Amino acid sequence: MHSPRRSVRAIALVVTAALVLTSCSWESRNLVPPVPETAQTSIILARDGTLIVEPPSDENRTSVLIDEIPQVMRNAVIAIEDERFFLHDGVDLKALVRSASRGVTTGGISGGGSTITMQYVGNVFLDRSQQTADRKLDEMMLARQFEQQYTKDFILQEYLNWIYFGARAYGVEAAAQQYFDTSVSNLTLPQSALLAGLIQAPSRLNPYNNRDGALARREEVLNAMLRNDFIDEDAYLEALDDPMDLAPEFDEVEDQYPAAHFVEEVKAWFLNGSFMTDAWVQENPLRAAELATYQAREDLLFRGGIRLRTTVDLELQRQSEAAVQAILPQGTGVPDAAAVVVDPGTGEVLAMVGGRDFFGDSQFANVNLAMGTGRQAGSAMKPLALAAALERGISVTQSYEAPQRIELQPPDLQEPWKVRGGSRTGVSDLVDGTIWSRNTVYAQLAVQLGANAVGDMATRLGMTSPIAPVYASVLGTENVTTLDLAAAYGTFANRGIQHDPVFVTEILNPDGTTLWSHEPAGERVLEGADVDQLTWVLSQVIDRGTGRDADFGRPAAGKTGTAQNYADATFAGYTPDLAAAVWVGFPEGQISMVPCSRKTCTEEDPGTDIQVAGGTYPARIWREIMTAAHAGMPPAEFPAPPASAPPTTVEILPDSVDVPDLFGQDLEAAGVTVTDTSLILSPVEVETDTFEPGTIINQAPPPGTPVPGGTVVVVEVAKVPTRYTVPDVVGQAATPARRALRGEGFIVDQTFVDAGGNLLDTQRTSGTVIEQSPPPGTEALAGTTISIVIRQG
Repeated sequence: MHSPRRSVRAIALVVTAALVLTSCSWESRNLVPPVPETAQTSIILARDGTLIVEPPSDENRTSVLIDEIPQVMRNAVIAIEDERFFLHDGVDLKALVRSASRGVTTGGISGGGSTITMQYVGNVFLDRSQQTADRKLDEMMLARQFEQQYTKDFILQEYLNWIYFGARAYGVEAAAQQYFDTSVSNLTLPQSALLAGLIQAPSRLNPYNNRDGALARREEVLNAMLRNDFIDEDAYLEALDDPMDLAPEFDEVEDQYPAAHFVEEVKAWFLNGSFMTDAWVQENPLRAAELATYQAREDLLFRGGIRLRTTVDLELQRQSEAAVQAILPQGTGVPDAAAVVVDPGTGEVLAMVGGRDFFGDSQFANVNLAMGTGRQAGSAMKPLALAAALERGISVTQSYEAPQRIELQPPDLQEPWKVRGGSRTGVSDLVDGTIWSRNTVYAQLAVQLGANAVGDMATRLGMTSPIAPVYASVLGTENVTTLDLAAAYGTFANRGIQHDPVFVTEILNPDGTTLWSHEPAGERVLEGADVDQLTWVLSQVIDRGTGRDADFGRPAAGKTGTAQNYADATFAGYTPDLAAAVWVGFPEGQISMVPCSRKTCTEEDPGTDIQVAGGTYPARIWREIMTAAHAGMPPAEFPAPPASAPPTTVEILPDSVDVPDLFGQDLEAAGVTVTDTSLILSPVEVETDTFEPGTIINQAPPPGTPVPGGTVVVVEVAKVPTRYTVPDVVGQAATPARRALRGEGFIVDQTFVDAGGNLLDTQRTSGTVIEQSPPPGTEALAGTTISIVIRQG
């Protein structure tokens, strides 16, 4: 929620903008609307050079004259985008003030309140990646200049031929053809209102994927048209009742192409400029400047005739899609799946299944279920904790209590952490705890390692989904993508050397020269011996544990994962050659995948033929994919793991340990104190001049607290505080003086006097600093109060 003070500042900036517009000189430009050059078709290739698709170019943008655009379409756009279009001179100050007062902008006038003219010139003539107050002022000045050169009808015509309506439709004629299979001249009121509504967020409001959202936005447009007297009440009510019949999203079989979800990721990768690394920019400064904006990259991809050679293996992609179709039940009300296969040695994505059918009728058909915000991976996250444990020297044969239910009380949690899922024998080492996915064992390991352990390891292994520092992350409660899991397990397959996922290996210019090429660069994040031990454990998950259905007759390692209530199911695994991850679930959300005999089924909450866990559909899909992927490959063995410590020498953690008093000790002495307690010290430095540097001044849990063995004890260690030099602000205006002092971390105490030195009780904060204390050059701690005297008048 934006504060009133911020809104006032925003309005003040709008007023400033108005003054600039009316008083400042401006270097005029020759604002000639761009005429599209003849498009050169770009192509996207598979790893073997096979053509996948020619991305549709601006030939899907058919320009029309303003007279060909019906008045109802023009009115719909004006009503929702710029209702004072015919009243302003390119800049609508009333709209800017209204936008600022609603808190639309963030600390200024960098967004919101843009007229049709401002939108057009801002996107055609300015850098779209910049969203600053300076850019907004440039946009305003250009809009006014543009309106002085061209008529309102011409501006509206250019805008409607330029704007993107989603579903590959650029311009209103292409949009009419795409959504309604008609020319723009034939558009009706409800059709016009729908198209006008898409301008705000064409992807999010895509009526093929978000029908309810598109209809709600159409209603907003109709309300705006009614409010502006473009339509009467009868027309409004009739349009509301229109069912919104759409033309098919893909009319021809020729529109379809293989690996469509993968191709969408490739296009997003290019358009977001992911290939423009710092090193590439330094080596290609001119080309980097040309491609600095999204618009420039979009033009190059869809019109520039470039060639992108990708990493996808089309045969493996076909076989992966076939595996999903073969294993999952068919029909409506059934779960969907995602799968990713990577080459561990390079990070190259060889196959990506984002759902059953990109070109299908489902509202989620175009949603890439392997990407996005991810879903819960369940116990497929446990190997990350096991990797962290091995790195710290914890043996896989270390024993833990493994009751069916356990309550743990880490010192940083207010309430006990209750976990279910253990062993019938009540005890388990990490080997069996992994093979049989025992939650109570891994919960204790998580407390032993610390709440950050899984998230830190995930980042090192190449996962990009954010994982909160919570103990429950070891049980897979945080959302991760299928690509994340494939990348992480790929690092295991590569014996601890991590490669970021790669979608494209080369981009060629139209003349065949290289625009960009991928240079593989792996980073060792785990020791090979630790990974070999982990692989030995995970191979037994497939040999005799929860992942037996993943066995395809070759050495393989992996882990099942099942979210709470069977709402998500995962299997991730690897061989010495490849890594892959599979997710199964409902795209609509976390719907439990159990038969109707175990729950009350509805249309929104359908049942499944079986109880879907990670060891069922996901493991079976993984098996089929890996069988196809390894066809023709010679069998490869995992390296032999180092010998594990025998169980008889394993350290057994005590049930309870009293935390010793560490106050006043240094870290070395504290380490000796806890040597035989199984407690783990975690030091945090705290700046203070009250205690001797290196001295422990606080601890958590406090002394005498009984805690489980292996608990982390956080100790605060005194550190010499940083001192800052007090700047000289005498003679400066009050505002920059305060800013300079506060910028160094000081607190400012101000006194106001008049020209005669008499104290003032005033609401004004302006003036000139005539005194300060302590004097300039004094070394002081952050937080020290600096007194200044400000003379007014």
